[in-house]
Amino acid sequence: MKLFGRKRARAKLNEVLRGHEPPTFPQGVMRLLKLLRDPDSEISEIAEALQWDPGLVVRVLKTVNSAAYGSARKIDCVQHAVSMMGRSQLEQLVLGIAVKGSLPTKPAPGYDAPRYWQAAFFRAALARSIAGKLHPADQARSFTGGLLQDMAVPLLAHARPDDYGPVLVEWHGDRKSNLHELERSALGWSHDEIGGHLGEEWELPASLSSVIQQHHAEGANDAELPPALRLVATHRETEREAGIDAMVEEGRSMYGLEPDWVLASVVSSEAQALELAQAL
Repeated sequence: MKLFGRKRARAKLNEVLRGHEPPTFPQGVMRLLKLLRDPDSEISEIAEALQWDPGLVVRVLKTVNSAAYGSARKIDCVQHAVSMMGRSQLEQLVLGIAVKGSLPTKPAPGYDAPRYWQAAFFRAALARSIAGKLHPADQARSFTGGLLQDMAVPLLAHARPDDYGPVLVEWHGDRKSNLHELERSALGWSHDEIGGHLGEEWELPASLSSVIQQHHAEGANDAELPPALRLVATHRETEREAGIDAMVEEGRSMYGLEPDWVLASVVSSEAQALELAQAL
């Protein structure tokens, strides 16, 4: 079933990306992920594999010690990170860093990398904050899911500048528009769907691929799409006030979140997003 899922994902990606190959992760990252997913691997093996990539070590430690990630205790070495975070949480963080390093950074019509990543860092920080209020056990997945929700957008912007670029430009220019609705109307598919296929291609954990694919799904229940990720999906790269207003109202009406608390979390998450930009 897993192989079939990857074949189906690859076929759809080939069709939509028009022959542009999705980027691959470095061999060191792949080896580390394999060890993290192997229940028989030792913590010492995982720590050694992580140490082979000093740049990754720095980004992992900076991220887990940032205010946005919210570690209760300072994590100051690789072994400490592996033992304190656990395999699943560390795997999701490494995947987020690996995807960040693999996506295009050059500008394309409607795509500006610094603007895109600042929005992604903000969603990650805010999703973790909201998860701490509504479903604390899911904070790590909420953080990584918020970071990667729109991970298909940079690839689509570069693979299809002539028809996807205008969709992005329209979205940025109209505060009332929804990107996934514009995409489906113009192209017949949306970035959340393609993001789910990318997750299958990259063999992301099924729970992470699922929340990426469903972050705009109105019919998804809270078990399928944690509330934190549903709420931060309204955030926009431009015309941000419209997304924040929608999030505040949805948080109040659906989950009983006090608007003042949400707005305070928005302010603190903006500061944490700047810290994440330096870490990642």
